[in-house]
Amino acid sequence: MSRALDKDTAAALKDGNPLAAFEAISGALGAANETILEIEILPKSYLLPAGQILLQDENAVGISKLGLVQAFTVARQRLRDHIDKARSWTEDDLFAATAVILLFDPEHLTAANTRKRLIQGQKQNPSDLRLRLAKEKQLLDSLLTSRLHRHTKSPTLWNHRRWLLGVFTSSGLPINAVADIRDIVGVAGERHPRNYYAWCHARFLISSGTDLNKQELLQVVQTWCFQHHTDISGWTFLGFLLNNSSIADAATINAMSAQVLDLVSSLRLVNESIWVFLRTLAASGLVNKEECFRFRNVQRQLCETSASQTDKAILQSAIGWYETYRDKN
Repeated sequence: MSRALDKDTAAALKDGNPLAAFEAISGALGAANETILEIEILPKSYLLPAGQILLQDENAVGISKLGLVQAFTVARQRLRDHIDKARSWTEDDLFAATAVILLFDPEHLTAANTRKRLIQGQKQNPSDLRLRLAKEKQLLDSLLTSRLHRHTKSPTLWNHRRWLLGVFTSSGLPINAVADIRDIVGVAGERHPRNYYAWCHARFLISSGTDLNKQELLQVVQTWCFQHHTDISGWTFLGFLLNNSSIADAATINAMSAQVLDLVSSLRLVNESIWVFLRTLAASGLVNKEECFRFRNVQRQLCETSASQTDKAILQSAIGWYETYRDKN
């Protein structure tokens, strides 16, 4: 959501009940369950009854922009009171306030750091800490995967999630890296194409030492790439996995190359993202001679039948790069 206010919204702030808006929105964000919310800021054309701030149907939550701005004014004041020690608020009050702030502004570093300090303060009580960590993960995952304007690519939120998983590990709590890549990274990557921060987080999950189901991991990422074949970030991550000898062996890599070439050949795909992946894999020395030959053959067939000069340029660039950098050993 843009932080810019139109004239009508700015004028409407003089009316209404900001405290009621804060309680309604913070209550929806802090619901006691582990279900990821699908949050959306309702368009201006969607008129809610007077006094109603949001709509909720199971895990789907629609929030009026006016209501969120009103709630933010209350949340910001509470956080300021806490920082300036002007008034004492409970931990629950501060978690509620900072949740609303991060929904309004995902780059609010003070709100994110306040939540870190509150969580660290609960480390002496393991049962409370585990509950709080679960709730924090649920909130973060909701913000990172919802149809919100800036949240899916927010470096502050992704860094906060990385920090949170570090606390999970130090507390002996399991992390399902494959599920996180499928349900969080993949969804965020779909909401915001070429999502650098999301796929960097996927690399962190792989390197975090969590036990991985390697076959399931490769299948999840391959499926995502096939469904979003123009997204270079997904293909780059798949290449990263194939270059990791602890995840993919020679047979797996050759099978993956064959499946991608099957897709390209059957759908006649000529986009730079998928051909950068193919040229890099073919030149890496990880695939056998048969797959390299097939790579050149598919490239030649598509180049001969393509009528677009742009497509021809992409294909010629791929084979030129391959010839320059291929492993000749």
